[in-house]
Amino acid sequence: MAATAAVGYVRRKPYPIAKVKRFEEYAMLLSEYRYAILSDITNIPAQVLHEMRRKLRERGAVLKVIKNRLFAKALENSPKKLPSALCELLSGQNAVIFTNENPFSLVTTLKKEYKMTRAARPGDIATSEIVIPAGNTGIAPGPTMSLFSKLKIPIRVQEGTIWVTADTVIAKKGDVVTPELAELLGKLGLKPIEVTIPIKAVVIDGRAVKLEEVELEPEAYVNYITDAHKKAVNLALNACLPVPDVLGLLIARARVEAEALATALALPLPGVIERLVARAHVEATVLLNELRQRNPSI
Repeated sequence: MAATAAVGYVRRKPYPIAKVKRFEEYAMLLSEYRYAILSDITNIPAQVLHEMRRKLRERGAVLKVIKNRLFAKALENSPKKLPSALCELLSGQNAVIFTNENPFSLVTTLKKEYKMTRAARPGDIATSEIVIPAGNTGIAPGPTMSLFSKLKIPIRVQEGTIWVTADTVIAKKGDVVTPELAELLGKLGLKPIEVTIPIKAVVIDGRAVKLEEVELEPEAYVNYITDAHKKAVNLALNACLPVPDVLGLLIARARVEAEALATALALPLPGVIERLVARAHVEATVLLNELRQRNPSI
C-alpha cells in the first residue's frame, strides 16, 4: 500500500487588501506605542465608543476596535516581547487602547472621569440612583399616564402636559430596570445608565496584567504604606532595635518600666520617692476607712 504524504494548506488567493491594511495597522500601532490595554466592548454603544475615542485622542492615545484573529496574528509577528496569554483573552468583541502614558494611570482616569451614559434597557442594572425630577415632562396626557401610575410617580395635568409634582426615586443602585421603567425613561429622554469600557488586561513589560491583580486606587496604597509603617515600628519596639524612628520610644518605654520597677520594689530613688509617699498615703487612707467602718470611734 502506497503511503500518502500529508500536504499542508497552501493559500492560493491573495489576502483581501482591507485585511492586509488592517494587519499592517495593528503591527504599526504595536510598534509605535509602548503599552496596550485590551478592553471588552460588548454591548457598548457606538456613540459611546466614538466619544471615548475622541477623549483618548486628546491624551495622545488611540482606541482601535479589533478583529480578534487578525490582531492575534499581529501579536505573533510583532518583534516586541508580547505575552501569548493575551491571545487567550481575544474572545468576544474587543478594542485595544494604545498609549505611551502610564497604563494604570490611564485606566484609573477611564474609570473615574470618562464615564458616559446611555438609555436604559429592560434588564439593565442601575449603576446609580435613578430620580425622576419634578417639573414639566412635555408629554401630552394619554397612555403614558399609566406608566407614571405603575411606577408610583406623582403627577398632575397642567397646560396640556404631564407634570411630575415631586422628585421621585424610582430605582436604587443595583436595581433591575423593568420594561415599564425603561419605556418611561426613554419617553422622558433620560439616560441614567453609566457606561465605561471594561478592561480585560494591560500589556506591560511582556506581561498581560489583569486588573484584579493590581490595586488602582491611590488611597489604598496610602493605607498600605501607613499600615506597614505601624507594623514596622511595632516590630522594632518589640525587638528593641535602636533605629532613629524608634530610639526615642525605646528610651521613654525603658524609663516608664524602670520607674514602675523601682516603685514596686520601694527603692528610695529620686523621682520614685514621691510615688512611694503617694502610694503609702492612698494605702493608709484605704486602711483607715476600713477600720472606721468596723469602729466608728477611730
